[in-house]
Amino acid sequence: MSTVSKLVALLTLTVGCHGSPFGHFAPHVVVCNGTEQLRPTYDYVIVGGGTSGLVVANRLTENPHISVLVIERGYLLVLHPPILPGLAVPNKYLRTDTSIPQSGLNNRTAPLYTGDVVGGGTVVNGMFFARGARADYDAWEQLGNPGWGWDGLLPYFKKSETFTPPIEEIQEMFPGVISSGLEPHGIDGPVGSSFSNYQYPVIGKLHLPLTSWITQPDIFSSRTENFFAGWDSIGVAINPQPNNGEATGAFYSTISAYAKNQSRAHASNAYYRPVANVRRNLHLLTGHTVSKINFDKELKAVSVDATNETSTVRSSREIIMAAGAARTPQILQLSGIGPEPLLSSLGIETIVNLPGVGSNFQDQPTLYMQFSYGNYTFPSPDWILSNASWAAEQLDVYYKNRTGPMTVPYLGGSTVAFLPLQNITSDYHSIIASTSPVNLSSLLPLSTHPSIIAGYREQIKLLESFYSSAHAAVAEIAWEGGNTLPLAIIRPSSRGSIYINTTDPSAASVVDFNTFSHPIDMAIAVASVKKIRDWASSPPMQALGTVEIFPGKNVSTDAEIEEAIRDAATSSWQHPSSTTAMMRRELGGVVDDELRVYGTKGLRIVDSGVFPMVVAGHTSSSVYAVAEKAADIIKAAWV
Repeated sequence: MSTVSKLVALLTLTVGCHGSPFGHFAPHVVVCNGTEQLRPTYDYVIVGGGTSGLVVANRLTENPHISVLVIERGYLLVLHPPILPGLAVPNKYLRTDTSIPQSGLNNRTAPLYTGDVVGGGTVVNGMFFARGARADYDAWEQLGNPGWGWDGLLPYFKKSETFTPPIEEIQEMFPGVISSGLEPHGIDGPVGSSFSNYQYPVIGKLHLPLTSWITQPDIFSSRTENFFAGWDSIGVAINPQPNNGEATGAFYSTISAYAKNQSRAHASNAYYRPVANVRRNLHLLTGHTVSKINFDKELKAVSVDATNETSTVRSSREIIMAAGAARTPQILQLSGIGPEPLLSSLGIETIVNLPGVGSNFQDQPTLYMQFSYGNYTFPSPDWILSNASWAAEQLDVYYKNRTGPMTVPYLGGSTVAFLPLQNITSDYHSIIASTSPVNLSSLLPLSTHPSIIAGYREQIKLLESFYSSAHAAVAEIAWEGGNTLPLAIIRPSSRGSIYINTTDPSAASVVDFNTFSHPIDMAIAVASVKKIRDWASSPPMQALGTVEIFPGKNVSTDAEIEEAIRDAATSSWQHPSSTTAMMRRELGGVVDDELRVYGTKGLRIVDSGVFPMVVAGHTSSSVYAVAEKAADIIKAAWV
């Protein structure tokens, strides 16, 4: 078995509708891989067993008289050993879609990865668990959704989280960098939120205890110290508490991990496994794809069809879509909910003409810069994939002691810089002024419905105010000390789409990120590359012997940097959102502020597709909060 295979040694559970034969490895009561043992009707049918679907299922089945079926295309994980290291990313549970050629990337295609497993993206993501800025959520409210601003969502962020402060040695190593304050955090929620106890060294011995770093600072230091000192030296503030609505500056982020055993916290082990042994009112159907939602004459959603077997599952109360921003629009369109011209062209009867289904698609284009460090002693994060014997040793260390580099998410996730545009360049007013006169209609297909363009205009008004704000980041730089440094444009103005082009439910949708279609996204990317060079050239980073490898110092003019970005960037930071937006219908919205699909009854959406605008950061903590709030909304509707 290869090192990577050992790192992600996972088995797929294939049992019928009964208790697990694997004991504590996969505690659950009712898992079905076939439909013959399902009940004829459930109170709620949830389509998608990822992050949001499992949250809602958990909260609804707190009432033992409520029955819930979750239908998930993927399968449950069974771990041997039963703990998933923080760093491990089980790639076999990633589903990959490929976009159409992107003109903004010199006609290259780009991948879109989503989790194909119970627990969804939280099983395979980079574990970053900081929230967005207050401005992100307040913008949702400003777009017509009362109660969905920062103040309305903060209780639900807390409800989902159990925060554990960093260990004393980490706090002493980074004074003023990490806050141990509990005020903005939850302390008894299902999802672990904590910090890795490991630091990659600059010099010294790999297994030297952290306490020695404090007592012998002259012979041992962490690369992370240089990261923060470098940003501080060029005027980027250190932010010890990014979870209080001020997600800007350089900060040491929480990750979705349980502090007690330094293992990945994901939706399956947070919301499903702890309750499945005791809730026989919660059923999970794995390995099945929903192909269609069926409606009665009053346009109430009453059942769903599963593709693996000729089977229809009925719901007496509601059908709740939680298939994600990439999948939910596909199922809606196949069911006759979407843009009428698209549906008619495929011979699909239009149940509700909703032009916004599949439009307003947002993700965050990312460039992976490369650096070398002449003054390092090894190991390096890059060794995880390049040095098989070392990686195997560290996996063994992890399973024996719950320590070492296997507790650190790969390619960042802990140490990041979130930069407002005015932190990136003093010329930010010129960038905003030069790109604001853009005709937004020209950035979208000619057939775009007027309501989509109207909603786009409302979003751009908000974005222009954010671009000039010191409290709204536009770029993220993540670093764990390795050669790869991702630069993500986290508050893009470009808008894409996800549409079907066939009635075959097993076929992939047409994914168009429309990357860099709005010129401000490229202007921010070019300016950010130059800012990263300032950081890399700072005395703290030069102390590491930092040398830029890609794009390389020979790529110096704005035009050269832009061309390098178009040649090498990808369209996604794996945070797809906003394809079924929570906005007014006249602005291209798909759901109202109670997440009900316009024109229907008994149908809601609870995944990241309802974000009106992408969160300027990573999405998992926000999906948890949205789903927690959605569960309360659904409960209240049936009191």
